[in-house]
Amino acid sequence: MSLSRDSLQRFLDVHNAAVETGDFAAIVRMFAPDGELRYVGIDFGPFAGHEAIARSFRERPPLHKLVLSSVTADGDKATAVYATADQPEQRAGTLVVTTGGNLTQRLTISVINRSTDG
Repeated sequence: MSLSRDSLQRFLDVHNAAVETGDFAAIVRMFAPDGELRYVGIDFGPFAGHEAIARSFRERPPLHKLVLSSVTADGDKATAVYATADQPEQRAGTLVVTTGGNLTQRLTISVINRSTDG
């Protein structure tokens, strides 16, 4: 799958719905069975495989809906700058997504920790 702003927006749409409902199963299904979830800027993970990724969402569910501000994509890899929906003008971090087929092979979430974060 070639990544684009639209494909990253679909991922964020699933993420944002999960934040609302507390059900993160749809996000886990977007990952390949051997997919990886990594964080930079917080001490959590990495997680590999559906069960570990699902456990990460149970242990520390995301609290904020996200919005994209810019996306660069090249084939099966894309990097996006994101913000939280409640502060869309303030950069919160970056997402780096690599796909394999139609599934996410690796998602790396870099988080900018601001002094106002709780």
